[in-house]
Amino acid sequence: MTHIDGRPDGASEISAEEILASHFSLISQPGTIDCVNIAGADGWTSPHPHPVLSLMRWTTDDEAIATAALDEVLERCGEMGHGFDWMTGPSCAKSGLLSLLESRGFVGPPLEVTAMVRAIAPGEPLDQEAGIRIRKVSDHTDDRVWRLMAKGFDVPDEVGTIFHNAYMTSSPLQNSDVYVAMVDDDDTPVGVGYLSYIGTGPTVLLRVSCTEEGHRGRGIYRALVKRRLHDAAQQGRTHAFVHAYSEASMRGLSGLGFTDVGTLLLHRWRP
Repeated sequence: MTHIDGRPDGASEISAEEILASHFSLISQPGTIDCVNIAGADGWTSPHPHPVLSLMRWTTDDEAIATAALDEVLERCGEMGHGFDWMTGPSCAKSGLLSLLESRGFVGPPLEVTAMVRAIAPGEPLDQEAGIRIRKVSDHTDDRVWRLMAKGFDVPDEVGTIFHNAYMTSSPLQNSDVYVAMVDDDDTPVGVGYLSYIGTGPTVLLRVSCTEEGHRGRGIYRALVKRRLHDAAQQGRTHAFVHAYSEASMRGLSGLGFTDVGTLLLHRWRP
């Protein structure tokens, strides 16, 4: 998988392609996540049939190599009878590769994902919302964490477990922490957010974050972002990447200083 390192200081110089690449920093998990690194593409597939557990991207703009890579993945997933997703950045559109996905039967219009970046100040403040407590999770086996994440993204608990374990497995590509939010005097987690330190370079990726439906609108998402930025600053990181999957997320992140640097597309293939 791609190792992201040595990025420029200016957030304006960071491209959507770099933010796309930061997402592809998982390593194989026996029996649940199989990383794929072939000529022209990388990503991962899963023996689990849920399609969100299999995600690929192109690493080339050569049409012949891209076609061979796509067909190899289609053959693999087709044999398992599993759907999968393919994420593209602006360079794929410029290279004319999107028509390949259309020709191979990817369904419906792709989901637009906004690639965003924010510079992290050395003294990133930690001002929390009233009544909200953010805690870094020390026990990564606490099933309340991934159950909350799975519920927030409307996937089965076992899918949440697989992603949680993949995020929390350290490697030269990434090292992650997970945070939970609690409200008032209750120690029950009602919000969760993952933070991945990408390689040894200056960047972090704010991975999935969600809030339990009954507690939305209280500033929990915002508090989780602030705490992760604060901790990333303490580790000397200078830029935070994020993938915004909705207009609401994009607006909220813009209000926290994140800048839109381009649109990514999530394409779906289903058997």
